[in-house]
Amino acid sequence: MSRAALAWRVYGIVALALALFGVGHWIWAVTLAGPVMYGEGAVAHAALLARYGFEYTLGGSLGDVGAPRPIFTAANYPPLYFDLASLGDPFVTGRIVSIVATLFVGAAIAWRARPAGALVALTLALAWLGSVPILQWGAAVKPDLVALALTVAAVTVLDRRRPMYMTGGALLALAMLAKPTALLPALALFTLLLRRDRRGAARGLASAVAVGGAALLVMVGPPSANFRTHVLDLNGLAYRLDLLAPLVLFALIVLAVPIATVLVTRPSTTVVTAYVAGAIGILLLGGREGATINYFLDLSAAIALAVAGRAPRLATSVAYPVAAIVGAAVAVFLVNPFAIVPGRGAGPGAWGDPARVGAVARIPGTLLVEDAGLLVANGREPAVDDVFLWSRNRAREVTGTFPFPEGARLLDAVSSGAFDAVVTEVDLTQLDAVGGYERQRWHPDLVKAVLDRYPSMSRDAAGLFVYRKP
Repeated sequence: MSRAALAWRVYGIVALALALFGVGHWIWAVTLAGPVMYGEGAVAHAALLARYGFEYTLGGSLGDVGAPRPIFTAANYPPLYFDLASLGDPFVTGRIVSIVATLFVGAAIAWRARPAGALVALTLALAWLGSVPILQWGAAVKPDLVALALTVAAVTVLDRRRPMYMTGGALLALAMLAKPTALLPALALFTLLLRRDRRGAARGLASAVAVGGAALLVMVGPPSANFRTHVLDLNGLAYRLDLLAPLVLFALIVLAVPIATVLVTRPSTTVVTAYVAGAIGILLLGGREGATINYFLDLSAAIALAVAGRAPRLATSVAYPVAAIVGAAVAVFLVNPFAIVPGRGAGPGAWGDPARVGAVARIPGTLLVEDAGLLVANGREPAVDDVFLWSRNRAREVTGTFPFPEGARLLDAVSSGAFDAVVTEVDLTQLDAVGGYERQRWHPDLVKAVLDRYPSMSRDAAGLFVYRKP
């Protein structure tokens, strides 16, 4: 056995172990039927509302007529993922949809690398499945993985000797109906295609417009002011370079080995190259408030496809599999997904304690819960399904840049004691010390209202902070 073959076998074992570790957690998350990441609750709530066409309805409710209406429903994505997740329990169906989408991308990587042989192709696919941020996000009840899979499918059908322009256009349109950031890879791809074959690209664009328009009409009808408010206006959050810089640095560290491999091998101008350019554009959007490691999911997939295209050359290399093993170890050590490294805290994308679902179930009455998914998982409708998005838009309202009546409505409800308890992930008196994403989730006005009206705080066994009236 050659040294290269041995190195690839060792890399394959490491990649398989990490992939199985991740998939095992994904399957466990399906059985939990509850949230594991912040923000999943808002998506699950919108999916439940989508069954009745209420996801973009102001005050849309799952309750009976006359029941209290939600104060703020985010529903800040296009409808495709909501409709898919609504076909069952969103925490089950939506999670399965994401897992299937993630596995599809892995299969596409293996397919592209197949000329290098089964060992190399499967290893590259498994390495991607067991990588950061796929480990944390591969089963998320979020539209990211569906948008990613549809974009990768479009890249696959367009990166052929005879590109399937109309199919590619349709897939890109559907990707944008899952998550708007898919527009950037679509623009990069069509820019390249227009230079190669204007007629073919024009057919693809026509297909994208026709399929996207028809799908949107079927799912939500003619776009309304409410649709624009949820999908566009609520997402107009502040962009800060101080938020972008650490995310870009983190992505470069995690993807250092495949990026270096692409750069030192023969440059190319292919459909995958265009996808990489579009994926870099998505990463650069990571300066937006609330952005996290999901903003380099596309870059991770695009770089993996680029490396897969070079697989026949890499199959005889010892350096690449050895460097890739070291790179995976560095990423796992830095991020510590699922607390795999003992003695270190979890990094970005950490999953929450599953005991939280039962802990919230045991608290009676009307609750304001930071992670609204803990209510949705227990069949209770949240008054606010995304405290982060409410807080960031309250900040815009305070500066006079965005009308946001839901801001005053929630503050009035808290101040009047409309909730029996407020449940948070962090001690609100320590927000300045905690900082980061937690500070973005809690606008100072809301913190003051909670602490003034609910001064009695206790720590739940699941690590939650429960604030009650005196």
